[in-house]
Amino acid sequence: MLKGKISPVFHSNFQLFTILLLVVGVVCSKFLMSLGLLFGGIGFLIERDFKNYWQQLKSNRLFWFLLAFYLLHFVGLIWSKNLDYGLNDIRVKFSLFAIALIICTRPALSKNHLTIFYLIFVLALFTTSLVNFTCYQFFQDKINYIDIRDLSLFGSHIRFGILIALGILANYFLWKLKANFRWLWGLSSIWFAFYTYFSQVLSGVISLAMVLFVLLIWELYQRRKWSIIIGTLLVLVIVNIGFILYLNKPINQKSAFQENYVSLKKEWNKRAKIPYDSLDLRKQGLKYTLERYLISKNLPVRGDGVAKLSTKDIQNIEKGYADINETKSGLIARLYGLRFQIHNTQNPSGHSLLERLEFWKTAILIIKENLFLGVGTGDVNDSFLNKYEETNSPLKAERRLRAHNTYLTETVSFGLFGMLFFMTWIFYFLYQQIIFQQVFGVVFILVAIVTFLIEDTLETQMGITFFALFYAIFSRKIEFKS
Repeated sequence: MLKGKISPVFHSNFQLFTILLLVVGVVCSKFLMSLGLLFGGIGFLIERDFKNYWQQLKSNRLFWFLLAFYLLHFVGLIWSKNLDYGLNDIRVKFSLFAIALIICTRPALSKNHLTIFYLIFVLALFTTSLVNFTCYQFFQDKINYIDIRDLSLFGSHIRFGILIALGILANYFLWKLKANFRWLWGLSSIWFAFYTYFSQVLSGVISLAMVLFVLLIWELYQRRKWSIIIGTLLVLVIVNIGFILYLNKPINQKSAFQENYVSLKKEWNKRAKIPYDSLDLRKQGLKYTLERYLISKNLPVRGDGVAKLSTKDIQNIEKGYADINETKSGLIARLYGLRFQIHNTQNPSGHSLLERLEFWKTAILIIKENLFLGVGTGDVNDSFLNKYEETNSPLKAERRLRAHNTYLTETVSFGLFGMLFFMTWIFYFLYQQIIFQQVFGVVFILVAIVTFLIEDTLETQMGITFFALFYAIFSRKIEFKS
């Protein structure tokens, strides 16, 4: 196929097809994600309209910011010792540049194409969430779930929770664009909200709250309802205060009965598959899980307490549920688990919040020793492992991970100068979205800014693709408000 023999309409539709493959891939399939990148590259080379590519790129400052961030990783090899790790990190992040290049060299999506994008995004989320929920509710034994975090069958439960929140935002625009189907977008949003509550993904809950808050403020701003906006902000402050007070509320961790660990062990081993002195399925000491579970049910920490447990209780304990409240569905169960972690900081392994605090503490120690330039692209992982060893970290060897905080990861890698550049880049994107009045772009980057605090979004292939796709689409002003 030669340039000029294929109509511009074909290239435009092929570009849309590539974007749809990427967005469905981000939702549920690494294969489709890779296929989208491959097809995007093929479309780029088939069209070969390099003069127009340059015209599209030269006025897109956000593309050049992203390219500079990618190139910074090459610069960071200069002071790295582990070049193999650094080159692999650059290879993984190549899709960040490639996706931006494929999308930003073409014109911004038309109203019709953006509507199709929202529609396919919502459909992929709805189908995937329905499959996840159905399997968890009716096929737990066959799939062998350990806890609610296994609900997401096709990828990270954290990433999927964030996408579900953005799905509600897509429904908002479909509501405006497809008036005849408003009931459908409304029902879909209700389902997404329920799924967020059921899945117990705190990142998803935060993202959902942010989506609803920004949409509310946007609608009120358009109507100039300043008093209601101020009232909404006050309510938000009160809710956050209540959340903090709940997490700091003490919980009962002592048995009101006389304990008998000999009878406890004997009765447990008679009823359970996993021995008393072993680890539960979450790799926690089972005897401690059992003791906490009995206390939560107000049962004696003795053999007669175990005898009163149901078969389901026994299974819960073997799966690592240390409190009856944690077995309940919904956000309250997650909040109760977080509250327990806050009041029991001795052993961080296996507890997501406490592990992150340990990751962050270790990252800060590394930053203090490499303040201005960081450790370089290749030495991030080695620096963490060495620092864990040096500080005799209480984390188990397999749980000694990187920062799980994008800001800290960038500072560890490139020092304060790299961090300053990263923050300038991200907030410049936010500024541009406000100037463009693109609500989806505003919410996307706000969600990214917040979730960067609790995960390394730009360190995994799916996280990179998710960020690059939405970043590139909204890096230019779209012909109608979005």
